[in-house]
Amino acid sequence: MEYKYIGNKQCFVDAKEKVSGTAKYLDDMTVPNMLYAKFLRSPHPHARIVRIDTGEAEALPGVRAVLTGKDCPKNRFGLEIADVEMLNSEKVRYVGDEIAAVAAESEEIAEEAIRRIHVEYELLPVIDTLEKAMAPGAPLVHEDCPGGNIAKEYHFSEGNLEEDFASCDYVFEKTFCTHRVQGLYMEPFGCIAQWEPNGRLTMWTGLQSAFQGRNEIAKALGIDPTRITIKSPVIGGGFGAKIWIRNFHPVVAVLARATGRPVKYVMSREEEMLTTRPRVAPQIHLKLGMMKDGTMVAKEAKILADNGAYSWAATKILLNMSVRTDCLYRFRSCKTDSYLIYTNLIPTSGFRGYGNSQAHYALESMIDWCCKQIGLDPVQVRLKNCVRTGDLTLHGWKIKSCGLSECLEAADRKIREKRLPQSAEGGRIRRGIATACMTHVSGNRGGDKYDGSSAMIRIHEDGKVFVFSGESNLGQGAYTVFAEIAAEVLGVSIDQVVVMPLDTDVSPFGLGTYSSRVTTVAGKAIYNCALKVKDQILNVASEALKRPKGAIDIKDGVAYYTADPRDCISLKKLCALAIRTNRSVPFTEYISYDPPTIGADSRGYGDYSSAYTYAAQSVEVEVDTVTGFVKVLRVVAAHDVGKVINPGGVIGQINGGVAQGIGWTLYENMQFQDGIPQSTGLHKYTLMTIKDMPEVESVIVESNDPIGPFGAKGIGEPTLIPTGPAIANAIEDAVGVRITDLPITPEKVYRALKEKEASK
Repeated sequence: MEYKYIGNKQCFVDAKEKVSGTAKYLDDMTVPNMLYAKFLRSPHPHARIVRIDTGEAEALPGVRAVLTGKDCPKNRFGLEIADVEMLNSEKVRYVGDEIAAVAAESEEIAEEAIRRIHVEYELLPVIDTLEKAMAPGAPLVHEDCPGGNIAKEYHFSEGNLEEDFASCDYVFEKTFCTHRVQGLYMEPFGCIAQWEPNGRLTMWTGLQSAFQGRNEIAKALGIDPTRITIKSPVIGGGFGAKIWIRNFHPVVAVLARATGRPVKYVMSREEEMLTTRPRVAPQIHLKLGMMKDGTMVAKEAKILADNGAYSWAATKILLNMSVRTDCLYRFRSCKTDSYLIYTNLIPTSGFRGYGNSQAHYALESMIDWCCKQIGLDPVQVRLKNCVRTGDLTLHGWKIKSCGLSECLEAADRKIREKRLPQSAEGGRIRRGIATACMTHVSGNRGGDKYDGSSAMIRIHEDGKVFVFSGESNLGQGAYTVFAEIAAEVLGVSIDQVVVMPLDTDVSPFGLGTYSSRVTTVAGKAIYNCALKVKDQILNVASEALKRPKGAIDIKDGVAYYTADPRDCISLKKLCALAIRTNRSVPFTEYISYDPPTIGADSRGYGDYSSAYTYAAQSVEVEVDTVTGFVKVLRVVAAHDVGKVINPGGVIGQINGGVAQGIGWTLYENMQFQDGIPQSTGLHKYTLMTIKDMPEVESVIVESNDPIGPFGAKGIGEPTLIPTGPAIANAIEDAVGVRITDLPITPEKVYRALKEKEASK
């Protein structure tokens, strides 16, 4: 079927305001009579607060409020485990923990006031490693945690694991470790809080999940969520770190209430580096059973994940690590025991991939390493074992569309087509190629009862189409996808479609922009909503044209009789007939859409998503055998997207995900010494830059999912997930060493090469 917008080139609907500088981000906003907030943060990773003296700060001219823990509601909050207080009055648990907050007439006065707050600490033992946290008699990060330093644990088992391992020709074991890295979105996080005369709170903030954020702020403040309005300005990236609220959200609201004035707070980059929730850092021990012909039979994992000082989304991320890679291949049995462990390091949370990145790094590295041990082709082993359309996985995922084998074949073929010649034997530079796969969700029901999204479409009397959604646009092109879907279904020009900003008082309910769910779930809600509005239009058009409704269609904003397109009427005239008469037929619809998935049961069995995405990425690297430096030369990224809505958006997501994946694998690393962060600014944090960016060839595989809008599936997170293991596999192909802990630095490669040479 031919489409006007779906699958065709389309400029982002918000591109003009962004490139012209007229887009309003939070830091561009001011509210009359506004104050500015700053926070005092702990310089210690673990300490008891003996005394806080705020007198000198309160006396500073221009200071309007100084808050400590005693001035804030004592309602603990958090996503699954309520272990967070607004401001700590008894104990701090990581460097950056919030102790006090100030509202003042200017940022400079607020900063000076923070410097004038004096705190006396009693230092406590620092738990900065998983080993220290799990040691018998270890000091507790949270004294009231029933599991000691274990915040959460999961145990999953399917099939007869022991019997299957016993039947295998080979059983391999290896441990892999990944690390904390920053999301480093362009726009620092922040908010403006204002209490209205009617007692309601208005907050402007760039949350990925506005409705869930509203609930958490309400929980912290001890008020009803409907007393809070969240308004979203333009958002400059999130990558998972802006899904949930931070301490500053309710604290700024308390400052605004205490002063009776609006209060604004925007984090500095240094504060972002100290407190932004980075990627969860796990140790993953894998055991893999295989047959001589490459059949992968059984998989066992033990995961110890560094939670940091507070829990946030890390519990759900550990859940994803524990089960999702089991559904990439046709294993007969699997078992996972996983533990989320408190430490005195920066709290972790969501980051593009949401646990899948770490788990895939381990499994996809393990597969290549095992194949090397027994002389099998890793790509052919993957093709032999990968899931296909129609499969039911070990954890009960019903695979309704799957282009994984096509992705594998395309990525492997294309990386070999332009492969650079290897240098002469004994040459300093060695090159290698390799592949890694991934699976991810397009939604995430999990244990929740609802994984849906709502949409509203209203057409005004001039024919303009207004689309309302409760899902956030982070810069990834969500609003463009919404506009394309609405325009395609309604038969109007995309220029006639306006996607309204997110406002929880006006926008229909949405769970949020995460789990690569927006195109699939929110897009389907808009698709269904547009169909209902189109039906309303056709009813009026049928009366106006005196033709059967089933014989009328809409194209380019004109309703026409399909047997004779000259018999037509414009949508604008139809709107005047429907709305500006005593008939008053509003072309408006509000719908709620929940994907047809049952969800996982108490043991984790069942569909997590209505659709699952797949990809294979092949990379070519070169390794300097003298220095250990690794350079990624080319990436072929083959992704099953179901159906392309916006080709430019898909290519942009692939390029961005690959860039972040390379940065995670080779360059970025949050380092700590005795619990104290060593990189508190960008000058001490090595980033992926344009000079490091390789050639990226995108291959789009369309499996046409039966549930997604026009057959589409998510693309946001999958583009990062396979990049890391593909690089690690290519390094081994180049120089014969396997690096199991990220990041893969020149030092690690150099030492591994020296150890290999010494063992000959």
